[in-house]
Amino acid sequence: MGYRRALALVLLLVAAPLSAERLQFDHRLYPPLQQVLDSGDQAMIEFNGDNPARLVDLIAVKGKSAQDWTEALEIVSIPRPKAVKTARDWMAALRQQALARCPARFAVLAEDANSVTFERRSPGCAAERASLGIYRLVAGKRSWFELAVLAKGELDAPARAQWLALLASAHTD
Repeated sequence: MGYRRALALVLLLVAAPLSAERLQFDHRLYPPLQQVLDSGDQAMIEFNGDNPARLVDLIAVKGKSAQDWTEALEIVSIPRPKAVKTARDWMAALRQQALARCPARFAVLAEDANSVTFERRSPGCAAERASLGIYRLVAGKRSWFELAVLAKGELDAPARAQWLALLASAHTD
């Protein structure tokens, strides 16, 4: 395994402060994501650690770079918020923020005791980076994680199914 691929996998699997929990998921479930990671193309990956309380990885899956993409995976890690009790409450807060930017439709796709997967559709909204977002929020004991599949257009049925399988594989350890 090359150095760049190993670095990308570390960023992908450890999108959290060192003292926090780790988010794990099977990135192989979406072959275009696997191809980007295997390519070692650092222009497709952007890590933002400017705020240690909110670490963000963006992996452009389709497009020219992490700044010019049409489909991407964003991974956000934050310390567990004291004011938000559940992943569903976190989803409600994100929904409220999105609706303040522009009209959107939301649908819960899956939910368990520690996570919720939902879809946001905001067609024609310039305030959103993508018209479609499929999110999985995972609440750990000390850290919370948001996986966001962002698409500037529609996903075809096979891509959607593969992304949903990848999101469903996400868990903390």
